[in-house]
Amino acid sequence: MSRCIITYVDEANGLPLIDQPLVQRLVDAALAEDDQTFCQLTVLLVDDAGSAELHEAHFDDSEPTDVMTFPDGSDDPDSERCHLGDLAVGVEVAQRRASERGRPTGDELALYILHGVLHLLGYDDEHPEDQKAMWAVQVRLLGAEGIPLEAEPS
Repeated sequence: MSRCIITYVDEANGLPLIDQPLVQRLVDAALAEDDQTFCQLTVLLVDDAGSAELHEAHFDDSEPTDVMTFPDGSDDPDSERCHLGDLAVGVEVAQRRASERGRPTGDELALYILHGVLHLLGYDDEHPEDQKAMWAVQVRLLGAEGIPLEAEPS
């Protein structure tokens, strides 16, 4: 059984690009490292306009971005699962960045979702040492799935 139920809300026609079993394995692996079980997560897939709108409303930045995290932590009364939080993932950002990096868009989206989950688990990338630690987890977990990631954030 999965550690986390992931609900996707697709507002950008991005769901066909996502390898859902891969994302589930990555999320479960991150949660296992944090001893988290029995939780749920919502992933909102947005286009550039939706990303820019959310980014402006919540982070005072009108540019589209890769992933935004919205922590929750409350228990769902129906499922008794902890709602880890919500992610807003920029599909068009992922498409552009994947093209620049020479990798499939699905791998880029998996990175963004993993990155967002790590933020929900308390990882931070505001300071260089924290960013390096967070990136190392991403390199390791993605590498275990055969997805190469550059050793340093770019």
